[in-house]
Amino acid sequence: MQPVSVNHPDGVVIVIRVPASSVIHRHAGSVFWRNDDNDQNVSADQQKISDIYFQKREFYSESTIYPYLTYEDLDPKLFLKARSIIASINSTHPWLTSNDEQILNSGSLYYKDFRSGEQGLTLAAALIFGKDQTIQNLLPGYKVDALVRRVNTDRYDDRLVLRTNLIDTYLGMLDFVKKHLDEKFYQEGSQRKDLRELIFREIIGNAIVHREYTNALATEFVIYKNEVKVTNPNKALFHGPLDPEQFNPYPKNPVIRKFFTAFGWTDELGSGVRNTTKFLQEYVPGAKPIFIENDTFTTEIPLLHVSMLNYKSEIVEWFGFNAEIAEYLSENLNGLALPAKLSGAAWEQVILFLVPSWAEKGAKLAPLDWPKKQVVSEEEIKKVLGWAQKGTKLLHKKTSYLIRILLLTLNPITFSDLMKWIEYSKRQTFRENYLIPLQQVGFVTMTKPDEQDAPNQKYVITEKGKRFLTGRTEA
Repeated sequence: MQPVSVNHPDGVVIVIRVPASSVIHRHAGSVFWRNDDNDQNVSADQQKISDIYFQKREFYSESTIYPYLTYEDLDPKLFLKARSIIASINSTHPWLTSNDEQILNSGSLYYKDFRSGEQGLTLAAALIFGKDQTIQNLLPGYKVDALVRRVNTDRYDDRLVLRTNLIDTYLGMLDFVKKHLDEKFYQEGSQRKDLRELIFREIIGNAIVHREYTNALATEFVIYKNEVKVTNPNKALFHGPLDPEQFNPYPKNPVIRKFFTAFGWTDELGSGVRNTTKFLQEYVPGAKPIFIENDTFTTEIPLLHVSMLNYKSEIVEWFGFNAEIAEYLSENLNGLALPAKLSGAAWEQVILFLVPSWAEKGAKLAPLDWPKKQVVSEEEIKKVLGWAQKGTKLLHKKTSYLIRILLLTLNPITFSDLMKWIEYSKRQTFRENYLIPLQQVGFVTMTKPDEQDAPNQKYVITEKGKRFLTGRTEA
């Protein structure tokens, strides 16, 4: 995330995202605990420092040492299967000529903690090569639950529950996808590839590699009629949607990832997000995946693209946009996807979904100073005469400005053009009441954040802003 400048009565505050770290930090004789987006000085609290050392040592739960976990608790057949998978993509890989013990050592599955002297096989060793009983003894709550909910949405049409090693989990989930999702082929050079496999190879790999295994919450992989949704227990480094163009990838379980890379199931760090975005465009034209980093990591893969472009004429009429803006929207609305459940919905249904969503979420964001008199329910909306045709009759004036700004920043736009299109005359009021608050909540960003006063500075909506604008459950 780029630094963001925020005006404050006492001066300018520069906001910088500080990523979480697996170690504590020392500077100028002080000890700091890096937690989410700040560094806390804990120099005077020796118990806190001790607790943090223990906590950070366990940052990667995969590296937890189990002194009484032995080779007898592992399944020799899985080593043979691993070599077979590796040989299919790399005939010279050194693990092909290594014995089982050498694979465990070189793959960091046998670990020595040089601070405590403790050594032994790790949780990752059990997860990759362990017998089912071994895994269930270590992690009794662990499971992967794959479901199809197309007809019976309360329960399921089909289900696969996996409590086994990660190799068979990956293969089982990929077979489940191939069973229930349509194949579609993609020509890459001289090779013809299955898009379904290219997309979900990444999704399944990421779900397994980045899961927090000490959390008893299940990994859920649910295929709905119009989307696939994956939820995964997670150690969040920040909270909110990932921007595929700007996010900084961070390995959650680097040892497990090392093995999945050797199997050809994951590529370099961050490739899952990029490749999923790339191949989904071919599988479902116009669709974009959604990745949300929270304590439960959520991935949404639309199987149907519901574009706001379908409602362009209604949006133009609703906000009273002129012909120039209508042309602008024609070029940019297609990239703005509504939830798949709105497929085929009439404009009135879209309004009844979006307006309460804007009001509910906007009211929680203090910098926006959301209007208190904004309508929030279907009953209130329908009491407003002409609500389906004129947004000016339904939306509070400030609400209208905020939503229009988000629509007009779908493509980078200068401050002057934005003011002209919004038909707002007071520069400072516009900046302080609208543009700065939208930046503070992360809905809009500058194209040149390091050059605040650049003559060609422009403003553009963020992924977080798009989620808010389209009424997603999490902004």
